[in-house]
Amino acid sequence: MSLTEAPAKADQKPRRRAPQKRAEETREVLLEAGTELFSSLGFEGVSLRTIETQAGVQRGLVAYHFETKEAFWKKVVDSVFAQLMERNAQVLGLMDALPRRERVKLYVTMFVRFSADVPQLNRLMVQEGKTPSWRMDYITDTYIRPMQDNVRAMLGIDFDPHGYYLLVGAGAFVFSVEHECKKVFGVDPRSDEFVNQHAAMVAEIIANRMDESSDD
Repeated sequence: MSLTEAPAKADQKPRRRAPQKRAEETREVLLEAGTELFSSLGFEGVSLRTIETQAGVQRGLVAYHFETKEAFWKKVVDSVFAQLMERNAQVLGLMDALPRRERVKLYVTMFVRFSADVPQLNRLMVQEGKTPSWRMDYITDTYIRPMQDNVRAMLGIDFDPHGYYLLVGAGAFVFSVEHECKKVFGVDPRSDEFVNQHAAMVAEIIANRMDESSDD
């Protein structure tokens, strides 16, 4: 083997990996675009071409990478809920050493901070929760009910509809309408100061309600 051949072979591996890397990057930008659009406009209000335009990719790449709009929507939902499940896992290891009230407050604080970081989840739920559909069935069966089971196990409590929507409404809604908050109050609800204050307030409200329920 001559000395001139070695650099050529060394360069071959990056060239072979490049197409796979580009495909992963394309899927990622498509998922980001899909998350924003589906959460803002709903499934029916978004076309594949709109997603591709938002992502800045050529036409046909959603179908190439995800086959159908329905399959792509599921991947978007999976991606968003995976982030929430990761946050859940982070606090799970801290629960055992805490009394129930503190476990509740820790979980609620996590949820509020996640909602500030990823407001698209609540917006997506509002879009899909308005009407019955296979999409609402998918979210409920795949994520909501299993997560409620995890909350029961982690916190030793069982949310009724009032408690559940008190948490979701108080914890997530302001971040879904952040521009309203900015306009009305001149406050950025996704700033660290606001998020910390809001998380503490919501956590206290939910913990107090749990205490009252256990006293009944």
